[in-house]
Parts: sequence; C-alpha cells; structure tokens
Amino acid sequence: MGILHDLLKNKIVLITGASSGIGRCIASDFSQFQLKTLILVARNQSKLDETASSINQNFEVLPISCDVSRKEDVKHMGKVIHDRYGYIDILINNAGVGLFGRVEKISIEEIERVSFTNYFGMIYFTKVFLDSMIKRNTGHIINIASLAASFGIPGMAAYCGSKFAMLGFSESLNQELKDTGIKVSVISPIGVKTNFFNNEYFDYKFPMKYMLNPEKVSKAVLRSIESGSFQTHVPTIAGLSIPFKSCFPAITDLIIKHQFRKIKYGN
Repeated sequence: MGILHDLLKNKIVLITGASSGIGRCIASDFSQFQLKTLILVARNQSKLDETASSINQNFEVLPISCDVSRKEDVKHMGKVIHDRYGYIDILINNAGVGLFGRVEKISIEEIERVSFTNYFGMIYFTKVFLDSMIKRNTGHIINIASLAASFGIPGMAAYCGSKFAMLGFSESLNQELKDTGIKVSVISPIGVKTNFFNNEYFDYKFPMKYMLNPEKVSKAVLRSIESGSFQTHVPTIAGLSIPFKSCFPAITDLIIKHQFRKIKYGN
C-alpha cells in the first residue's frame, strides 16, 4: 500500500461511469490516497454528485456530466479539463452498458448504443488525453473489459463484440506505447453484481450468486496501478479459461451451450 500511496500522490485521476457500480467503488477506494484531483464522469449529474459527496474528500473531487458515447461531448469535456489542469495522470475507462437478445431480434440502433458506449467511448477518452500523456512521457490508461472479451456468449453478441474490440485496441495501444512511460492495463472480470443487468435490455436474470462484488474489480484496478501489468483477470483463476478455450475449443463450446441452455432470448 505504501507503493500505491507514492504512485498516486498528487495525481489527477479520471473515472468514467463513476455514478454507480464499479466506477463508484473505484472512486471510493481512491479516497484513501492523497490525490490532487479525482474527476468523476457519467451522464447523470445528480448521481455523480451523490458519488462525490460520499467520498472522504482529502483532495479536489470534480463531478462532470458527459455522455461518453457522444464524440463531441467528450471533446468538449476534454477541453475543459485541459484548460483547467493541462493533463490527467490516470484514465479509467469504466463506463459500459449491456444488451441482451438475439442478433436477429435486436436493432442496429441498439447494437450501436452498446458499441458507442463500451468501445468508442473508450477510444474517445483515450484520444482526448493521450497526446498530453505522450508529451509528459507518463500516464496510465486502464480499460475495464470483461471475460466476455474472450468468449462469445449467446444473447450478448453486441456486448461481447464491444469488449473483444476493447481488448484488441488495448493490446495494440500497449505495443505502440512501449518505452514511452505510458502504461495500458485491461481489467477483465467475470459478471459483477451491479445495476448492469437491471435494465429493460435484460429479460434474462443471470445467477447473481456466481458474480463478483464490484469491490473486487476496484481492488484489481489498484493492483494494476501498482504492478503496471497489462491484463488482470478477476478472479485470477478465470484467466485459465482462455488457454483452455484455445486448446479445447469444442469442449468450450459445449460448456457455454450447457451453461446458457436455459436462456430464452427476448426482444
């Protein structure tokens, strides 16, 4: 923890999707460190204000409403932050949305909604702040992906596709930024107990007893800052499923089919 305190002291950190769930937990965990500024981003200003007020404010906390799926909104917000601070040290791309339904049943607009939030939102924020990181030869970009970035889940093609894309983008970016002083990390949890599944786009109730508390993911974010590792699976053992899939694809398909055999695709 001492190393983390040194790494985070007087740093400017930005978290997207900070109004609830994983983002709010990450914000809360940062309250134990001596940051310079914590910037909280989400669409709902009132919920952002609630998150901000719940934090033990040993530093400046700045809640800013922004729709991460809208490029011009992100550019405007980036200008506001650059004009005020000139840079950020750590970017945590956490904002995400889910959608459940067969591809043949869901609309193009619904798929776009997931892609623009989960994938393009991450790109918008990365592009807005990357140049200032490169100029300073320092920075850390942390993308909250999912184990679904490595597996196709029936009924979740839009979501899985967005997370596959996030992982591929992050891997390429990580290679490009070698020896620049800028780190890229991807956090890939299994399902997490948040409001992610409690919306009109999910008519299938996933078994919450097998899912993680959001605090587990938040702690993984802190570990990635300390270690600088590229990919962290939560729990760690979940990462073993990826080489298993590569070695035994047919068996993996059978397991997925069995696991989701009770799914009834809505929409």
